[in-house]
Amino acid sequence: MEQENNKSYRSILKATGVFGMMQVSKMAISIVSSKFVAIYLGPIGLGLVALLNNVINIILAITNFEFLKTATREVALKSVVEDNSQLNNIITTIQKMAVTIGVFGAIFSIIFSKYLSYFTFGTFDKQHWFIILSIYFILTSFSNARLSLLQGLNKIKILALSNIIVAFITAIGSILLYYFFRLDGIIWVVLYSGVVLFCVNIYFTREYSFKFYPFVFKEFYKESLSVFKLGFLMSLNLIFGQICYFLLRLYLSNHGASNEILGFYEVSTVIMVNYLGLIFYAMAYDFYPKLSAISLDDLKVKSLVNYQIEIAIILVTPAIILLYIIGPFLIKILYSKEFLDSFLILKIALFSVILKAIIFPLGYIILAKGNKKMYFKQALVGDMLNLGFSVVLYHYFELIGIGVAFVVNYIVYGLYIYNMNKNHYNFDFTKECFKLIKINVLLGVLAILIIYNFQEIIMYILLLILFLFSFVFSFIELNKRIDIKEFIENKFKKNK
Repeated sequence: MEQENNKSYRSILKATGVFGMMQVSKMAISIVSSKFVAIYLGPIGLGLVALLNNVINIILAITNFEFLKTATREVALKSVVEDNSQLNNIITTIQKMAVTIGVFGAIFSIIFSKYLSYFTFGTFDKQHWFIILSIYFILTSFSNARLSLLQGLNKIKILALSNIIVAFITAIGSILLYYFFRLDGIIWVVLYSGVVLFCVNIYFTREYSFKFYPFVFKEFYKESLSVFKLGFLMSLNLIFGQICYFLLRLYLSNHGASNEILGFYEVSTVIMVNYLGLIFYAMAYDFYPKLSAISLDDLKVKSLVNYQIEIAIILVTPAIILLYIIGPFLIKILYSKEFLDSFLILKIALFSVILKAIIFPLGYIILAKGNKKMYFKQALVGDMLNLGFSVVLYHYFELIGIGVAFVVNYIVYGLYIYNMNKNHYNFDFTKECFKLIKINVLLGVLAILIIYNFQEIIMYILLLILFLFSFVFSFIELNKRIDIKEFIENKFKKNK
């Protein structure tokens, strides 16, 4: 039993490392390409890119039925069945769904192209952009079908490699297209990125059948109905989430000094999501498919979720305390000293990432189980709490209130999610996991108390001591679970 636990911990840590490196590589490529794009397009061009990406995401939310997530779940469920014919059948069904969803997105973009152009850019001159985008939506749908195979079958190294290759090729092509076509290159960059994603995913899934069988509507309806139902509710959640996020941004923009407050909010969100989000990418790419594969067994689900939470908080807590020390310097390096007020949000909001490491795995349980109504309710509650707490607490406490809103939101939402899983699936924390949660939450609270109660020099000394304690504690706890020395030695042996 202990050996099996050790294997599970190592698998989680390995996936976190692989996808962490993937995200770091993608971020590095993105930073370099963004510099070139900013030079070639200027502020106006970057604004057009942001507007176009925003409307693309809205169209995908309406027409895509969260296809990647639902398809990944289906593949993962069939991957553990001994009968390979079931896996082959679901691959066939997913490809048929890709055609249906892709064509739906394309037709939507073409029919409403005139209105989308006016709504997005205030002119009808860009109507042809949305007609061209119809090809992009078809390519994206096919790409998601193939990507769901890699995720559902847990091909983590191939997934990471394909993501890096896509990011690199897309960046090179984008720089060239923007260089030669400037603003007119925006739509061609979007189409080019879709082609690259499609080609790379086809290449890495070439061993799986890509045949198109005769389309029998009754058969297709029966096979895909449950997937479409779950996808439809997830799409509604996504649309509602984007509306809530838009309303929050609109509120912050209208009640701040021009767009200054919104800028501070965006910077703090980027730091928490992009620079601390490495572990959460691993959950999406690796943990979710694994959880889906065992979703029918509540005991296995409980074990895997507890393992994931343990590894997540062991890794994330030292990183949070370190950011309390280097946060202001990081903001200056990545942005400028004009954005230092973002740290007023981060002073408290960083603590919420520890809570997120606990709550995120719990949120995946209902999705992996395929409980459509519960997942819809769960996501709806999360979006409403985020909007409500952010608006109210900003109104009374301004930037600090936004940071408090992150924490309060995760506490209330976390209790809600925990009770849902406990009541419906008998989930509970193991003693070992709960002990880790208490200690790491206490470390996060201590960091906040130090930030607000000590002057600069003393504050940094105490935070450094707290970081060293947290790092040593996490190292000891991680070593208990995977034997770090043996883990590293095995890695070197495999690489020789």
